[in-house]
Amino acid sequence: MKNAIWYLFLAVTLIILGCTNDSPTESTNQNTLVVEAFLYAEEPINSIKLTKSIGLGSNDTIAPTVDDASISLIKNGKSYQLINDQSRSGYYIYDGTDISVNPGDNFSLLINYQGKQVTGSTTVPSKPENVQLSKATLTLVTLSGFPGPGGGGGAEDTNSIYLKWSNPDSSLYYVVIENLETNPTEISTGNLPPGAQIIRRMTFPPISASEFVIGRRNLTYYGNHKAIVYKVNQEYADLYESRNQDSRNLNEPLTNIKNGLGVFSAFASEVVYFNVK
Repeated sequence: MKNAIWYLFLAVTLIILGCTNDSPTESTNQNTLVVEAFLYAEEPINSIKLTKSIGLGSNDTIAPTVDDASISLIKNGKSYQLINDQSRSGYYIYDGTDISVNPGDNFSLLINYQGKQVTGSTTVPSKPENVQLSKATLTLVTLSGFPGPGGGGGAEDTNSIYLKWSNPDSSLYYVVIENLETNPTEISTGNLPPGAQIIRRMTFPPISASEFVIGRRNLTYYGNHKAIVYKVNQEYADLYESRNQDSRNLNEPLTNIKNGLGVFSAFASEVVYFNVK
């Protein structure tokens, strides 16, 4: 799940990195810390990333990562020290087993970097309620005369699966669909160029609806799948709503990080399973 929401943060960070408290059009101090910190209910703590900001006038396109900060998570007054993820530059993880992330938990983030203290706080949202599928199997029909890549047949929806949940207050949710097979069979589409990469895990933009349609267009393999519905916390919802800006009138993007930029947020999810054949 750990990469499920970076697509949004990437888009918004391009705005954040070019803004300051004094003037949105001035270059940001390159020592300004940018925080991308996300907690997931009942999942390991390994989605906290630090980078340095890039000013609007910079020629750089990739923000430099920060691996020498001191980071702690605080829950119920107790502090838990994070360590560097040796396999991913800029990422920090908690490698112990004495902390859990559950709906309703309040967390604070404390970062010490170059003599500055950067902080944030978040609350883990409740899990999505009444998550269910309209059916457990989606059948795709292979059409003769409709070649896919490599001469295979194409596939067309004969039905769809409706993924539903309760959403009385129009909160934001997003869906992730993942194929679970060890060696899955690719669904030939007839419209992919040779050598195109087939993605086994697909993340879809947040929606304020209570339904998501699973069909041929958002599947790449046959076999068993899981669909994960994530409830979005308010910090992430605010960030999502502030992602669109008029280049003629840049505004300071919303952030819940003090003495830095970015977001510290949390999510909770429910999982259901279905089969494609």
